[in-house]
Amino acid sequence: MALARAGAAAAQGAGFTVRGIAAEASAETATAARERAIAAGLRSAWAALLAREAPEAEARLVAVSAEELDRLVESFEVENERVGATRYAATLTVHFRPDRVRSLLATVPARAPAGRIEVVAPLSRVNDWVELRRRLASAPAVSGVELLALSRREARLALSLPYGRAGVAALEAAGLRLGDGPAGPTLTLTPGP
Repeated sequence: MALARAGAAAAQGAGFTVRGIAAEASAETATAARERAIAAGLRSAWAALLAREAPEAEARLVAVSAEELDRLVESFEVENERVGATRYAATLTVHFRPDRVRSLLATVPARAPAGRIEVVAPLSRVNDWVELRRRLASAPAVSGVELLALSRREARLALSLPYGRAGVAALEAAGLRLGDGPAGPTLTLTPGP
């Protein structure tokens, strides 16, 4: 009978690293216990990363497949290792691949929770408005765009997109930058797409 436990209570870290993940398991052999504990620890680190960096995406992404989790993990370090005949325990530091995590967070299924944000988009020429509309239309995570006001210098829009980092990542992928302006959030074109 196996006991697998991975605790993220002490999970800390910055960026795409999660530290202090407790992982332990029992199995028929020490090797099997180690494999189970590491697997559970990596999954717990993924849950801790989502809770810290993208809580709005946690419910839909925490249960990624084992194969997907392997692709997301860049490396891990083992500390405080304790090995018995049928038991294994350690503390893990897990480093995730930033590009793959960002890519996964940017994919938003239709049922993902979305929020409404009003933005001001500065316009310096007519083509800016055309390009802004094109880029918003090409961003699958943006589920709605409402034009609130349009002048020669700016467009005021209400966007429906995922909350938090996932929404920012979706806009960045479309060549748009969400920032802070004197009158609230701004949306600007970035060089690219």
